[in-house]
Amino acid sequence: MYYIGIDVSKYKHDCFIATEAKSIKAFQFDNNRLGFDLFLTTLKSLDQSQEIRIGLESTGHYGMNLKQFICVSGYTFLEFNPYLTHQFSKAMSLRKTKTDKVDAKTISSMLGPVDYKTLHTSFYHINELKQCVRYRDLKMKLRAKILVELTNILDRTFPEFKAFFNHRLVGSAMFILKRFKSRSRIARFKQSDYDPINSYSRGKITNVKFQKLKLLAMNSIGYETNTDILLISESIQSYKNLTSTIETIENKIIELMKNIPQTLTSIPGLTLISAANIIGEIGDFRNFSNPAQVISFAGLDSSVNQSGTMETRGHLVKRSSGLLRMTFWQVTFSALQFIPTLYEYYLKKKAEGKHHKVALTHCARKLIRTIYNLGYNQLVFDQTQFR
Repeated sequence: MYYIGIDVSKYKHDCFIATEAKSIKAFQFDNNRLGFDLFLTTLKSLDQSQEIRIGLESTGHYGMNLKQFICVSGYTFLEFNPYLTHQFSKAMSLRKTKTDKVDAKTISSMLGPVDYKTLHTSFYHINELKQCVRYRDLKMKLRAKILVELTNILDRTFPEFKAFFNHRLVGSAMFILKRFKSRSRIARFKQSDYDPINSYSRGKITNVKFQKLKLLAMNSIGYETNTDILLISESIQSYKNLTSTIETIENKIIELMKNIPQTLTSIPGLTLISAANIIGEIGDFRNFSNPAQVISFAGLDSSVNQSGTMETRGHLVKRSSGLLRMTFWQVTFSALQFIPTLYEYYLKKKAEGKHHKVALTHCARKLIRTIYNLGYNQLVFDQTQFR
């Protein structure tokens, strides 16, 4: 059996090859085509009848091309958390020596005792999916920030506007802002302005509401400047552009999900986008030995402090993937409406005196265990078996 450890960096990679009995080779190869060809030639020179284990640290985008190359070449690999590598290195030696060569050797040593698992052959699709869901999440946050900025401007110029639309700047509210841009223009509404507003709102903005909005604008305590009008216009344009980008990314996510076998959407209330977020962040469910690891990875486990006979549990850890944690929260809220057993479980926790958020956390963990089982075994959700 061969153990191949690779320390990944931006411009070059250090590689260390060993067997159970001895060290074989230590070398560097560049992060380019010539370097990759050198690495592949070295792999091909090994006895292909033996198992070849390849390990590397999870170092973000620097290792993406290498991982793609390893898969295309017909090999598999295992990623290690850099923190675990660091701790393993400290346990193996008292010397404070950290070099790329030493790190490659450490990773090679770690491959022996671990349960070697490989990424699924859909790595390419999952890698693209991960990029898409994170990019979408970034744009969603930016769009939410634009709405906050727009609200701040309206609080100065037309504070009654958002309250008129139930404190939500979507749909008809955004249409009116985009079309008329200022409080003074809304205060000068003409009857001819009513038809496009009524049509866009599908009759929800009646003539009575139309006149009421005009009256609010005329009597508003707000004060607007030409700069405010410009900022409103620019904010709306930014919101529009971000919305268009999000829609494009979501279409790409839907396309990618067609190539990834999954049964998560069989859970009531779990949308395709939510399933994409989960799969994009988790990757292959077989990378986790049990649901508890997924719960920990999402940051939904509680901190534990133990000393002697005393043990206390604190707040949620909230580390690792924020996107995954947020998705699990959203899925749990939806599932409570569609899965009676889960709602009964929520009521049970509430009856035990648990706070609303604590009860939701228990529900989220329960649902994650189900999601893990479906994802690991590719099963379809059966509500009668959900306990």
